[in-house]
Amino acid sequence: MPKTTPLSIAQAGDRLADAQTALQRALKTAPQDLWLDTIRRTTPGRHDELIFWMLNRTECDFAVAVHAFYQTNPAHHLDNPVPLPMHPTASDIFSLVLLNWDKGYFRTHTLSVESQDAEPRSIACMNQKVMARPRGSLPFTIPAKFLKPQGGTPVDLPPHLSPDNAAHLWPLYAALGLRVPAVPPGLSRRMARAKGVFDKIGFGSQRS
Repeated sequence: MPKTTPLSIAQAGDRLADAQTALQRALKTAPQDLWLDTIRRTTPGRHDELIFWMLNRTECDFAVAVHAFYQTNPAHHLDNPVPLPMHPTASDIFSLVLLNWDKGYFRTHTLSVESQDAEPRSIACMNQKVMARPRGSLPFTIPAKFLKPQGGTPVDLPPHLSPDNAAHLWPLYAALGLRVPAVPPGLSRRMARAKGVFDKIGFGSQRS
């Protein structure tokens, strides 16, 4: 058998870039339900480039922007306010959301903001901090809608569009480290589940 060698850093980087490009291509033609489902699988700091790309698309739903906004710990920005940069990078999602809102982004609101997107206590904290600030004392404006994100319908993804179950999506999400089951959909997962059942049965019989 030929000897396998670990991927070089450059090769690994190329694979990640290819996976992200492929995922962006898939998202361009996907419903916003998949966008919100996707951002819920991200980890701030690790997937900022993907989040940055989503927030810079005019079709990005309001619920996606709210999720991104509250993952930046916006209360910290109110406690330590600084002017927004003209051209925010992927490491400054807070500024990007506010600047793009001013440009007219995120006006489409079809999906509901749930507690996994913005915890009620985080929303309450933001409202308190904004109310405690004298008018005009901040170098930026928090849109009122972000302080009371209501409306929309829950995410509704059919199995063929769910990264957990769609054979064309799971590899991309897994390669990028987005939260999906460790075992790919299909025969491998069914076998893993069956093995888990047999292991439990065997463990139970050994104890009895």
